[in-house]
Amino acid sequence: MRSESLEYFLEIASCGSFTNAAKKLYVSQQGLSKAIKALEKDLGCRLFQREGSHLALSAAGRALVPFARRCLDDVEMLREAMEPFSQMSAPGRASKRERLTIYASSFVADSLFFLLDEDIRRSHLNNVRIIERPCDEMIEELCTRPKPCPYALCLPIEDVGLLADVPDVEFRPLFATEILLVGSSQFIHPEKGAFSLDKVAKMPLVYYNDPVLNRIIGDMFAGRVLENVITHAASTSRISKYIQQGKAVTFSDSLSRFLTEEDGDVAYASIENTSRFVVGFAFATGDEGSVRTRDYVDGFEACFRTRCAPYLEENPLPVL
Repeated sequence: MRSESLEYFLEIASCGSFTNAAKKLYVSQQGLSKAIKALEKDLGCRLFQREGSHLALSAAGRALVPFARRCLDDVEMLREAMEPFSQMSAPGRASKRERLTIYASSFVADSLFFLLDEDIRRSHLNNVRIIERPCDEMIEELCTRPKPCPYALCLPIEDVGLLADVPDVEFRPLFATEILLVGSSQFIHPEKGAFSLDKVAKMPLVYYNDPVLNRIIGDMFAGRVLENVITHAASTSRISKYIQQGKAVTFSDSLSRFLTEEDGDVAYASIENTSRFVVGFAFATGDEGSVRTRDYVDGFEACFRTRCAPYLEENPLPVL
């Protein structure tokens, strides 16, 4: 069993599609399919199943997710532990810099890193391995035993203070953003202004199943029932299909709107009393890997500020 196969498995599980996962991983769909078939053969079970046009995890696939994450964590720790010995065994050879691991919530992985992909590559910040982790799990780890790598977090503004008093941990906020409504012109007419929460709660909705986003949406609609949720899943392709067909609306955020190319078939609208949250990097400052981590975060922040200067001017970070 190869660790790459577990990376492929987690990416497909996140995207809900072999096609989208292949694009994000920069591998062929045929190669991706072959790797998953080999993994299923090794494990003796099917990991995915079809639900209509949607690809979903099987019961075995759902059980594999936490084990796959832990295995990849252990592989990365093993590589980092062996790197000094590798350099000692071949002192005359230029050291090959291992990919830096970044733990990221699903929202950050699917929006920030994906939408800034070209800028990240031009800034030589793409030699990284992104592993998705639940935000609550990352915060707990940062507060107890953080690993020597950056944690890319999406936090409600009121939660930023959770990291303020943690010894030897620094939180570097990149930007603040707010929830917007996205849909076809059938549902959204921007000239009519912001939608009330009561109106949104009655609309046909499809939105991404991410723990942090779920909490943000839950707090935002506190005391209200979302009456017409068509799908709530970790499948961007399925959500996009409903939006493109004009069958539902979904949630986005103001930074994603800024970074996304204009599409005449899709419109955005503000929501009254919407939720705001902060995205940034947290990292340990008192370990051997902190210099490399800080260098990466400094470089990423410079890249982001250059690319998103107009956004930051209109949406300054709040005092945290």
